[in-house]
Amino acid sequence: MEEVVIAGMSGKLPESENLEEFWANLIGGVDMVTDDDRRWKAGLYGLPRRMGKLKDLSRFDASFFGVHAKQANTMDPQLRLMLEVTYEAIVDAGINPASLRGTSTGVWVGVSHSEASEALSRDPETLQGYSMVGCQRAMMANRLSFFFNFKGPSITLDTACSSSLVALQSAYQAIRAGECPAAIVGGLSLLLKPHTSVQFLRLGMLSPGGTCRSFDAAGDGYCRAEAVVAVLLTKKSLARRVYATILNAGTNTDGSKEQGITFPSGVAQEQLTRSLYEPAGLDPASLEYIEAHGTGTKVGDPQELNGITQALCAARREPLLIGSTKSNMGHPEPASGVAALVKVLLSLEHGVWAPNLHYHTPNPEVPALQDGRLRVVDRPLPVRGGNVAINSFGFGGSNVHVVLRPNTRPAPLPAPHAALPRLLQASGRTPEAVQTLLEQGLRHSQDLAFVSMLNEISTVSTTAMPFRGYTVLGGEAGGQEVQRVPAGKRPVWFICSGMGAQWRGMGLSLMRLDCFRDSILRSDKALKPLGLQVSDLLLSADEAVFDDIVHSFVSLTSIQIALIDLLTALGLRPHGIIGHSLGEVACGYADGCLSQEEAVLSSYWRGYCIREADIPPGTMAAVGLSWEECKQRCPPGIVPACHNSKDTVTISGPQAAVSEFLRQLKQEGVFTKEVRTHGVAFHSYFMKSPAPTLLRELQKVILDPKPRSKRFLSTSIPEAQWQGSLASTFSAEYSVNNLVSPVLFQEALWHVPEEAVVVEIAPHALLQAVLKRGLKSGCTIVPLMKKDHRDNLEFFLSNVGRLHLAGVDVNPNCLFPPVEFPAPRGTPLISPHIKWDHSQTWDVPSAKDFPSGSSCSSVVAYNIDISPESPDHYLADHCIDGRVLFPATGYLCLAWKTLARALNQNMEETPVVFEDVTLHQATILPKTGTVSLEVRLLEASHAFEVSDNSGNLIVSGKVYQWESPDPKLFDDGTGADPAAPTAEFCLSQGDVYKELRLRGYEYGPRFQGVLESNLEGDRARLLWDNWVSFLDTMLQMSVLDPGRRGLSLPTRFTAVHIDPVTHRQKLYTLQDETRVADVVVDRSLNSVVAGGALILGAHSSLAPRRHQEQLKPTLEKFCFTPYVEDGCLAGSMALQEELQLCVGLAQALRTKAAQQGLKMVVPGLDGAQAPREAPQQSLPRLLAAACQLQLNGNLQLELGQVLAQERPLLRDDPLLSGLLDSPALKACVDTALENMASPKMKVVLAGDGQLYSRVPALLNTQPTVQLDYTATDRHPQALEAAQAKLEQLRVNGGQWDPVDPAPGSLGKADLVVCNCALATLGDPAMAVGNMAATLKEGGFLLLHTLLEGQPVGDMVGFLTCPEQGGRHLLSQDQWESLFAGASLHLVALKRSFYGSVLFLCRQPAPQDNPVFLPVEDTSFRWVNSLKDVLADSSSQPVWLMAAGCSTSGVVGMVNCLRKEAGGQRIRCVLVSNLSSTSPVPEMDPSSLELQTLLKGDLVMNVYRDGAWGSFRHFPLEQDRPEERTEHAFVNVLTRGDLSSIRWVCSPLHCAPCHAGHGQAGLTRRLPPGKWASRDCMLGMEFSGRDASGRRVMGIVPAEGLATSVLLVQHSTWDVPSNWTLEEAASVPIVYTTAYYSLVVRGRMQPGESVLIHSGSGGVGQAAIAIALSRGCRVFTTVGSAEKRAYLQARFPQLEETCFANSRDTSFEQHVLRHTGGKGVDLVLNSLAEEKLQASVRCLAQHGRFLEIGKFDLSNNHALGMAVFLKNVTFHGVLLDALMEDGGGAWQEVSELLRAGIREGVVQPLRCTVFPRTEVEAAFRHMAQGKHIGKVLIQVREEEQGAAPQVPKPVAVTAASKTFCPAHKSYVITGGLGGFGLQLAHWLTLRGAQKLVLTSRSGVRTGYQARQVREWRRQGVQVLVSTSNASSLDGARSLITEATQLGPVGGVFNLAMVLRDAMLENQTPELFQDVSKPKYSGTLNLDRVTREACPELDYFVIFSSVSCGRGNAGQSNYGFANSAMERICEKRRHDGLPGGPACTPP
Repeated sequence: MEEVVIAGMSGKLPESENLEEFWANLIGGVDMVTDDDRRWKAGLYGLPRRMGKLKDLSRFDASFFGVHAKQANTMDPQLRLMLEVTYEAIVDAGINPASLRGTSTGVWVGVSHSEASEALSRDPETLQGYSMVGCQRAMMANRLSFFFNFKGPSITLDTACSSSLVALQSAYQAIRAGECPAAIVGGLSLLLKPHTSVQFLRLGMLSPGGTCRSFDAAGDGYCRAEAVVAVLLTKKSLARRVYATILNAGTNTDGSKEQGITFPSGVAQEQLTRSLYEPAGLDPASLEYIEAHGTGTKVGDPQELNGITQALCAARREPLLIGSTKSNMGHPEPASGVAALVKVLLSLEHGVWAPNLHYHTPNPEVPALQDGRLRVVDRPLPVRGGNVAINSFGFGGSNVHVVLRPNTRPAPLPAPHAALPRLLQASGRTPEAVQTLLEQGLRHSQDLAFVSMLNEISTVSTTAMPFRGYTVLGGEAGGQEVQRVPAGKRPVWFICSGMGAQWRGMGLSLMRLDCFRDSILRSDKALKPLGLQVSDLLLSADEAVFDDIVHSFVSLTSIQIALIDLLTALGLRPHGIIGHSLGEVACGYADGCLSQEEAVLSSYWRGYCIREADIPPGTMAAVGLSWEECKQRCPPGIVPACHNSKDTVTISGPQAAVSEFLRQLKQEGVFTKEVRTHGVAFHSYFMKSPAPTLLRELQKVILDPKPRSKRFLSTSIPEAQWQGSLASTFSAEYSVNNLVSPVLFQEALWHVPEEAVVVEIAPHALLQAVLKRGLKSGCTIVPLMKKDHRDNLEFFLSNVGRLHLAGVDVNPNCLFPPVEFPAPRGTPLISPHIKWDHSQTWDVPSAKDFPSGSSCSSVVAYNIDISPESPDHYLADHCIDGRVLFPATGYLCLAWKTLARALNQNMEETPVVFEDVTLHQATILPKTGTVSLEVRLLEASHAFEVSDNSGNLIVSGKVYQWESPDPKLFDDGTGADPAAPTAEFCLSQGDVYKELRLRGYEYGPRFQGVLESNLEGDRARLLWDNWVSFLDTMLQMSVLDPGRRGLSLPTRFTAVHIDPVTHRQKLYTLQDETRVADVVVDRSLNSVVAGGALILGAHSSLAPRRHQEQLKPTLEKFCFTPYVEDGCLAGSMALQEELQLCVGLAQALRTKAAQQGLKMVVPGLDGAQAPREAPQQSLPRLLAAACQLQLNGNLQLELGQVLAQERPLLRDDPLLSGLLDSPALKACVDTALENMASPKMKVVLAGDGQLYSRVPALLNTQPTVQLDYTATDRHPQALEAAQAKLEQLRVNGGQWDPVDPAPGSLGKADLVVCNCALATLGDPAMAVGNMAATLKEGGFLLLHTLLEGQPVGDMVGFLTCPEQGGRHLLSQDQWESLFAGASLHLVALKRSFYGSVLFLCRQPAPQDNPVFLPVEDTSFRWVNSLKDVLADSSSQPVWLMAAGCSTSGVVGMVNCLRKEAGGQRIRCVLVSNLSSTSPVPEMDPSSLELQTLLKGDLVMNVYRDGAWGSFRHFPLEQDRPEERTEHAFVNVLTRGDLSSIRWVCSPLHCAPCHAGHGQAGLTRRLPPGKWASRDCMLGMEFSGRDASGRRVMGIVPAEGLATSVLLVQHSTWDVPSNWTLEEAASVPIVYTTAYYSLVVRGRMQPGESVLIHSGSGGVGQAAIAIALSRGCRVFTTVGSAEKRAYLQARFPQLEETCFANSRDTSFEQHVLRHTGGKGVDLVLNSLAEEKLQASVRCLAQHGRFLEIGKFDLSNNHALGMAVFLKNVTFHGVLLDALMEDGGGAWQEVSELLRAGIREGVVQPLRCTVFPRTEVEAAFRHMAQGKHIGKVLIQVREEEQGAAPQVPKPVAVTAASKTFCPAHKSYVITGGLGGFGLQLAHWLTLRGAQKLVLTSRSGVRTGYQARQVREWRRQGVQVLVSTSNASSLDGARSLITEATQLGPVGGVFNLAMVLRDAMLENQTPELFQDVSKPKYSGTLNLDRVTREACPELDYFVIFSSVSCGRGNAGQSNYGFANSAMERICEKRRHDGLPGGPACTPP
C-alpha cells in the first residue's frame, strides 16, 4: 500500500501572516498572544485580556475566487481566508492547482462554529440568503471543492478541539483506501463573538492571565487563539515535496466518564496511543518528539503526559521530547491539530525544535517531568531525525494521535547542469506578487527543486493571474520583467528565416542544453555519409567557414530544427508556420511533413547544387518599393525576388545591373541595401540552372512526400494555387519550386491574426524589422537568438520568458534534465510568498454586531495604524525627535470627523470652529500594531475630549459647526502675493526642512508641505494633501521664526476656523499639477491663515531633545604607531605601584622560600619592602597568600591550592593582562586585519586569558569584514562556563593544545592569537610550529607571554612551579629564534616596562617581483602609471613610494585602493619625519632597509623619526575632558538628571570684569527669556568680592553658581560689615522678589492684612519681615510644626492665629474666620491649582493677588471671573522678566533692598551650606523640600581679618569647553555649505562674533541668506569672501580679510570637491581637482597662519573616515584628506594648533 505524505502547507496564525513569519515567531520566542482591542475591548465581561489573534480578517481576493461582492461581505471571514490558504498549500507542494481540477481530490475541514453566521443574520429584514451560502459549516469544505473542482469527498468535521487532526486522520485513511489520490485538510478558528469566550471562562478552562503555561506547575488554563491552516496530503508517487510521511493515525473516544463529559481521560488516550505502535510494527523508542495537546490546564496536562509516559516511555533510554504550540500562540481549538502539525513540520524542515514558552517549573503531577523521562523543549534543540507524534483531544472526548516520519533526504550535490542559466517564470495577482516569487527564485537559484516547483505553478490562466514575470537565474544581465497580460489565449506562429542569419559561433551557447545538442548530433548523423558535421561547423574558428553556401544552408536548417525541438520541449504547438526562402525547409520539419534527416539533406543538396552549378555572378538587394512598383520598374534581367513587406522588396539579378539600378534608386531617395548572398542571385531565373540536379537529388531524399497541414502557409506558391497538387505536400518538386520562385512573404503574413505571438526561428533575428512592418500592430514578435550576443542561452531563455509575458504557457523545466523529486528537506516554502490582490477590504463582524456587544454609542473609537498597508501610513512621516507622534492637528480632524458623523454630514462639507483647545500629552505611534483613540462629544456644551484606550485625557476643547462662515476671515489683509516673493532669496522646500530637521523635526515627505517660503517665514506656499498634514504644515510655519532654534510642540490653540468650501476655492494648481495654498503668518496677532483654515493663538512649549537615545558618535584618534615599541605602559602609575607591591611581596616570599631551601630567582628584589596592608589585586594577593603559607609540606602542593583559588582572577590581573587591555593589542590585531587580502577573516584564539572577550571586540568595529572566530582551550571544560558569552559573541568553541597539531575541523586561519602568560606551552618550539602550520599563507600569529629575566615573569614562573625554582621562561631572543625556526617573520613587537610582550609574526606567502612606483609628483602624473600597472592581471605587488614628501597622502589613498578590484596588490612606503634632524632611510631597491620591508610584505610602511610603523585608530575617552580652571560654573549636563551635575569651564576668562565668588544660592527659578536657550540655567544670586576686594552680593540672569561672575551694576549691593558672605548670599533673590511683589506691585500700606504662603521659605520669610516692618497684619501657611516653631522664634510678633496649613485648603476657612469674613488685602501666593483658587477667595474688597508661582500661569489654568466683582487685581509676578526689561521698576526694587538693609528690615536667612564638591547633594537636599530658608554652595571660604586688595582665584576641576573670544575672527573655508553653516552657528554659540565664510560663488540659496541674516541680526559680523585658499595669494588675501575684523582665532578648512570614481576611471586632473581645496588649501593656510596669525587657537581640517578606513571609489579624496592630516601632525609637532575632524565618507 502506497505511503501517504504531507506535501504542502500554508496558514495564518496569531501575529503571523504566513508560515515563514510563524516560524520566525516560534524560533524567536515571540509570545504571539497579545493584549489589544482587535476583536473586542480587552477585559470585556471579565474575560482574560490576552488572545492569539490573526493580523487582518478583512482582506480577501474575491475576484480570483469568483466570489461576488455581496457574497464576499456576507461570507464567513474564516472561509475567505481558507480559500486563499488552500491555494497556497497546493502550490507549496509544487503542484499547479489546475492539474488537480476534475480529480477525486478530497477535502476535510475541521471547524466548530461560524460566529459570523449569527452576526450576519440578526436582522430578518436585511437577509438575502448569501450568509447561508457563505457561513454554513458544510460550506467550509464544499466551497473548496466547488472552486477547485475536486470530485472526491468533501466533509466538514466538528469534534471540538481535535477537529482538524481528526480531519487529517480521515483524509489519511481515505487515501490509503483508494478513495482519493490527494486531500486538503484544513482547520479553522476565528474569535468574533465574546460570548463564546465567556462560556469557556465559566467552564473554568481559560487562564485568567491569558497565558498558556503548558506542562508548568503554574498552569491555570489556556488562552484562546485564532488560526486558519491547510495542508495537502498525497500519495507519495504524486508528491514533488514531502514534509513528512504519515506512518499511522487513529482516533477513539473517552466514552462515559464519572467526572463529566469535559474531563479528559488519560486511560483512553493511552489506549489509543498503544494501538498505533506495536500492532503497526512501530517501535515507541523510535519516537524523538511528541507535540502534545498541552493546554496548560490543571487536569489536562497530567492526564495526557502520564498517558504518554505509560504508553511510550517504558523502554526509552533518552528523554522523550515534548512541546505544545499553545504556549506560543494560544489554543485555536478546532484548528489546534493542524496548527501543531505545521509547527512540527517547520521544525523538521529547519532542523531545530521550536521552544515552548512560559515553562519554568515542571508540573508536580507529572513524575516523568521530574525524573527526566519526558523533557520539555524550552530552548531550541537540534532535530535528530527520529519519528514524531502529535496528540489532539476534543473537550467532548474525541481523541486522535498521528505518527510521522520526517523527510531526511539531504540536498543533493550540485549537478553539472546546475550552473547553467535557468528561466524562472511567475504569475500573480499583482506586480508585487510576481516580484516576490521572482525574488525568492533569485535568492534560492541553486535550489533546482525549488526553482522547478516555482516554474510548475507559474502557468495559470491570465484571467485568474493577470500579471506575469520572468527572470534568468545565473545570467549576467539579471533583472526582472513583470507586466500585466491581457486575458485570453493568443495564437502562436512560427516564422523561419532564410539565408543571411548565419554567423560564426552560432549555436555554441545553446549546445549546453541537452535537447539542442542532441538535435545537432542527429543532424550530424544525417550528414555523416556526406562527410560533413554541423557540430564541427559550429565549433569552427574559421571566420570564412560560412562562406561556403553548403555550410551555411545545413547549419541554418540544423539550428532551426534544434530551436523547433526546444520549443516543442517547452510545450509550444504553433497555430501557423511561415518560412522565408530556405526557412520553408525548417517549416516542413515544424509541420511534421519532413523528418529531420530529410530537412537537413534537403538543405545540403540545395546548397551543393547551387555551389556546383555554373551560375553567373549575381546579387540581391532590399529596396523601398512596393511589390507592384518593383515589378514595373525593374530593368530587364532584374526580378523581384522577395516580397518582404508592403514597402520592402528584395530584388535579384546580375551584379552590374543590380548595382546600376540601386544607384538610380538612391538618386531618387529610395531606400536600398545590398544583401550578402555569396554572389548568388537567389529566387531568380539564375536558379533554373541548378534546378534539375537539385530535383534529382531531392527525389532520392524525400521518397514519400507527406501532406502539408493547413497551418503551414506557403511563401513559394501564390495563395490562389495553395489548393493545387504542388502545394499539397512538401515534395522534391515543392522544394525546387521554392528555390526558383519569388518569396511571397508578405502575402503569408497577411494571414497572421491580430493578437498572434510570432516567434522568429533563426540563429539571428534577421526579420525583426520586416515583421514589425508586415504584421498587424497587435502582434508580439519574439526572437530566439541574436548574432554575437555574449550568451545566446541567456538570450533564448529571456525570450522564452517574453513568451510567458505574452500569455503563452511554456514549461522551462523541460529544457533541463529532470529534477529528482520529492524535494530534499530544507527546500524553501512557497506558500509564504503567494501574494493576493488585497486592494479591497470586506466586512468582518465585530463585537457590536452581537447582542450586548462592546460598542458604546457615546464614544467613537478610531484605531490608528501606520503600517505600510494602512491608509494612516502617511502618519509615519510625522516624526519628531526620533519618534512618530500623532499630529496635534490629527486630534482636531478626529473631533471634526466625529462631529460630522453626529450631524450625519460629510466632513468635507462641514465648516467647523474649535475653541480653547488644550493638548495635555502626546501620543507616540508604534511601528506595528494600532493605537486606539476615543473621541467624546458633549453636544450641549460643545466640549470634546480625546483619550487613549486607558482613559488618559490627551486633548480637550470645544468644537461646533460653523453656521455661517465668513470667507473674508481667510483673507490675509495685506494684499501681497505670497506666492510671488520679490526678495532676492527664498527658502526652498529642502531649505525649510533642513532647518526644521536641525531642530528635531524629522518630517517625512507627506508632512513636508512647505513648498517655498520667504526668509522671514511669514509667507509661503503650502502643498495640499489632506487636512491633517495641511493644518500641521500651518503649525510648522508658526515655528519657522528665524529667532527660534529649539524644538517646541503645540500645547494649546485659542481658536481654529475651517471652512472646506472656501478652502477649495483658495487652492490653486501649479504647472506640475501640484495643488497649493498661500499661507500668511501674522506674529503680532499670533495667527496663521492658509486656504480655508485660520489658526489663532497657537501656543507651543519647548521640548527637551532626547539626547540619551541618540547614538553616540564613535570617538577615535588616528595616530602613528611604531611596529616595534619598548617600555609600553610605563606611564601607568597604577601598574608602577602594583609592580612595586609585587616586588616587595616577592622579596618576602624569597626570604621564606630560602628558609625551606628553595631558591627563588627574581631580579630587582634587593631592598624591596613588603606592604603593610593586604593587597587587593590578583597577583599581589597571590604573592601575599604564598607568604602566609606555613610550608609544612610540599610547597608545590600548597602553592597549587592557593593558585587554584586565585587563578581565575589572575587572567584579569592588571600586570598580567596589561598589554591585552592596552592599545598595543589593538595595534597588532589591526595590523593583521589591514593585511588581509579578503574581507573574510578566520581567527583562532588559543591559550589562556579569555581572549574571546577581547579580540572580537577589537575586530567587530569593522562592519565590512566577515569574521569567523574559534576560541580553543587545551581543556574542553574550560570554555563551558563561558558558553553563553561565546554564543553572544558568535564565537565557536573547540579543544586544542598547541603542543599537538591542530584538529582538522579547525581549518586554516588568518590570525592565531595565543596567550601563554599564565599557561605554559609545554614544548614552545612544537607549539609555535603547530600554530604556524595552522596559518594560511600570509597569516599572522599574535603571541602574548612573559619574558625570562623580568620580575613579573619570574614571579609567576616561581608561583606556578616552585620546586624547580620557577617555570622555565624564554627570553626575547629565544622566542625570536623559535619564530625563525618555524619560518615565521616577526613584523611587530610590543614590550611592557615590566617584561610582558606581544609578538606579531607572519607566515610568508610566495611573492612575485615587486613593482615600485614613486607617487611624489604633485601633478599626479603617476596616476596613469598606477592605472596601467593595476590593469595588468599580474599578481606582482605594487609598492607606492613616497620617500621624499613627508606630507604625501599615500596612506589614505592606499586605504581606498585596497577596497577596489586589484587592491590586494597595493603596498606603500611613506617617509614622514616630523623632526628635521631625524635620519632618512635608504629606499634604494637593493638597500637592506627596503629588503626588510619586502620580507615583511606589510601594506603600510610609514617611517617616522627613526621607527617604522603605521597609522592606527584608537578610541578616545568617552567622558568629557577636564581641566583646572579659575573660571567655572555648575551645570546639569543632562536635563532632569541630577547625577549629571558638573563644574563646567566658563567663558569669563575673556571678560574684563568679574567678582570672585564666596557663596552661591540655589534657586528653582528659570532664567530670563533671552537666556532660556543657554546651556546653563542654574544660579541667579551670589556673594563674594569684586576685583578690588570689595564684598558684594547680587543677582545675575544665569550661570551664577560659579567661581566668578560678570557683575551687573544695578543688581549688585554691598554686603554689610556685620554679615558674613554666607549670610549675604541668602538675601538678593528672596528680598527683591518680596519687595517687588508687596511694595512695587502690591502697593502694600500700613495696617493692611496679608496672606503669605510658604512662610518658612526664603521669599516667605522676607515677605513676613517686610510686612511686619510696615505694620501689617500677617497670616502665613507652613507645612510642618518644625517650620511653624522656627517662624515663631524668628518673628515673635506672629501669634497662634497667624498660622495655617499649606498642605490643604483649610487656610481659606482660617483666614476668613479670623478676618470676620472680610479676607485679606494682599495674598502672596506660591501654591497651585485648588489651593490657588482657595487663595483667591481669601481676597478682601479691593484686594491684590500676587502670584509668584508659575504652574497655573504656564498651564493656562482658568480663573473664575466672579472674584473681580470685588474690585480685586491679579498680578503675575515674574522677577526674571523685570530683570530682563530693567528700567525704573527694577531701580525701585534695588533701592528698596538697600533701604531695607540700612533699616535692619532685611536680615539674612537661615542657611544650609554645602561645599563646592557636594553640589549634587545640595540639589537633592533642596528637592526634598524639608529645609528652612536657603540652600547655599560655598565656593570658597571667606578670608578672616583684613580684606585683600585683589581676591585670590579659586581653581576647580571642570569639564572642558570650547569658547571663542568675541574680539577674534574665525575663518571657515567652504563655510556656506551645510556643514560649514552649522559649524558657524556652533561657533557663535561659543562666543564668536566675527566670522569669515568662504565660497567660490557667494550666497546662492535662501537657506544661506537666512542664516547669514540671522547672525547679523544678533550682532555677529559675517564676511562672505570669495578668496580661494587653493592658491597662496588667495590664502593670504583670505587671512588679510579676516585680520581686518580681528586677530584670527581659528581656521577651519571645510572646502572640498568630490570627484569619486574607481581608479580605472581616475585621471591626474581629477586628483588635482580634489587636492586643491584640501591639500593645497591646507598647505597654504598653514604657511600663511604661521606668518600672520600669532593668536591662532584652532587650526582644524575636516578630513574623512575614507582616508583612515578606506572607501572604494575615493582614492583621490582619501589622498587629499590624508595629506591634510600629515600637515596637521607637523603643526602639532611644531607646537602649533592643528587637528583633523573625520566625517563619514
